[in-house]
Amino acid sequence: MDNQQKLARFVEWLEENGVEMNKLELRESEKGNGIYAKAAISKDEQYIQLPHHLTITSRVCRDTLSTDSWTPKFTGTTLLHVFLIYQRFVATESSFWRPFVDVLPTEFQTPLFFADSELELLKSTNIPSATEEQRDSLQKTYQEVLEDVPETVVPRDVLTFENYVWAAMVVMSRTFTGKLLAQKDEQDTRIMLPLMDMLNHDVQAKVEFNDTENTLNVATCIGISQGDEVCYSYGPKGNDELLLGYGFIIPNNPYNRYTLRLNYTQDPLATEKQELLDQADIKTNEFYLQIGELPTDLLSLVRIMCMNDADVFYAKRDGAATNLGLRLELGARFMLALYMDNKMALLLQEKPKEMTANVRLALAYRQGIIDILQHAKNALETSILRLFDHGCQLFTSDLHSLPSYICKDGQPLPLDATEDGNRKRKRVDEDVDLAQNFIDNVLITEESFAKDPEFQTAAEQIDAEPDVLLTLFILRIRMCPNLPWHKAIVRLESFKHPMLAADDPETMEMYGEMMMEMGEVHDMLFPLLTNLFPKVFVKEYFTADLFLWAAGIVESFQLQVPANQLYNAECDEKGLCLV
Repeated sequence: MDNQQKLARFVEWLEENGVEMNKLELRESEKGNGIYAKAAISKDEQYIQLPHHLTITSRVCRDTLSTDSWTPKFTGTTLLHVFLIYQRFVATESSFWRPFVDVLPTEFQTPLFFADSELELLKSTNIPSATEEQRDSLQKTYQEVLEDVPETVVPRDVLTFENYVWAAMVVMSRTFTGKLLAQKDEQDTRIMLPLMDMLNHDVQAKVEFNDTENTLNVATCIGISQGDEVCYSYGPKGNDELLLGYGFIIPNNPYNRYTLRLNYTQDPLATEKQELLDQADIKTNEFYLQIGELPTDLLSLVRIMCMNDADVFYAKRDGAATNLGLRLELGARFMLALYMDNKMALLLQEKPKEMTANVRLALAYRQGIIDILQHAKNALETSILRLFDHGCQLFTSDLHSLPSYICKDGQPLPLDATEDGNRKRKRVDEDVDLAQNFIDNVLITEESFAKDPEFQTAAEQIDAEPDVLLTLFILRIRMCPNLPWHKAIVRLESFKHPMLAADDPETMEMYGEMMMEMGEVHDMLFPLLTNLFPKVFVKEYFTADLFLWAAGIVESFQLQVPANQLYNAECDEKGLCLV
């Protein structure tokens, strides 16, 4: 019997059992079987009346399966699973439920049925782990069923795990809440409603269920034109839920989301940062990304993740992990944008070997995730550009946004520099100008030495690590009022890295080796540099104490601007952000 014949017999069975469906017809489409309006259906018009004796409830399943010597111990969806296996593989052709069971799908496109190579296409998403959890859960209930169901009721050659998974997918994709019925004993269960389970998903579809004494009725809350498919909204579901539970996805799904999990347990400062997260009432490291928004707590968490030793030391001491300034605002966005880039690269890494229906579905799902990640990255880059612009304005005005635990009188960043909504981007050349202006003029990098030719000449002859050269340049800036960063450096004269500010034995011991190492570096360089370049390295500005202070500045204010076409940068730019 082909599908059309099965549908015809199903309709005949429905009508024989008192179902009212005069304006409906059943058709096969690319989505499978569906329900269509053969005449216009008005708003609030009732279009299905299903007699109660056609609803498959827990009671129906138990009465069907029970024998004189055995009653199922299991309940809920497990009862429905065994009922469906019994009806499809054990019951005779004359079974009352046969016309209904014959029109149920025998195959699904959910990941549980994907080949390994097809599932591999989704390895950088949440789907493989969720599929494994599904399989483990079904395996557990299947074992319970095997232990309980007598072979005389369901023979073991049909009570296979493969058939059990099929039944589970039918239940997952085609059942309704028992709350639709007035029966109190069915309120917390799932029920099957023949015909109604053929209503395909449309999030815009609005229906109303009404349970009467004899029938469960469905009415539309919107008009349906003749020839249109009659649908039902399964709810505001993202593509994760649709793929795992139903075997389809919706392109451009407004409810689609990507679950982002951040792991910072390997961070040496993980314990201290967790304390700051607790203070900020940030209770999760799992966030849901959707097109059009970035979760507020996501940026709050990543700012704290980006904190260095000095940030953590002072934030804990002062009990403050808010208003963290431009450096951490930028650092948080760089980290997230890099995360988006890496995730998209992984998603695009696996290429299909052949184009099966499951492969096409996997690629469509994957594209939905890429769209979310790309949108989030675009929003972050827009915000980064605004912050670059604001940083340049602060710098030229001799102002700063440093947190209060580093320096007083910090300017709060304006709202439009920290929000991450949809905004029109400037032209690409303007984007590059903004970024380059910030990197060239605000950050202190090795390229900044060019603004002090005397120092640059000396630095070219010094065999030292980049951070040591930056430490020397900080002291040189402090010495020279004509250099553009002079006021920013002077502003930090009272700042002390934790190695200089700590007064507890544990912290002092932790930084003891660092202080000793920096002291040795100073003693290697001086008075040699003063003798070689007396005008550049004036003795009183390059003492051991000042050298340690400047080394603390370099350690505490570093910002790495990652390579990005947006910034016209082919490699990372590393420098000090003092605004």
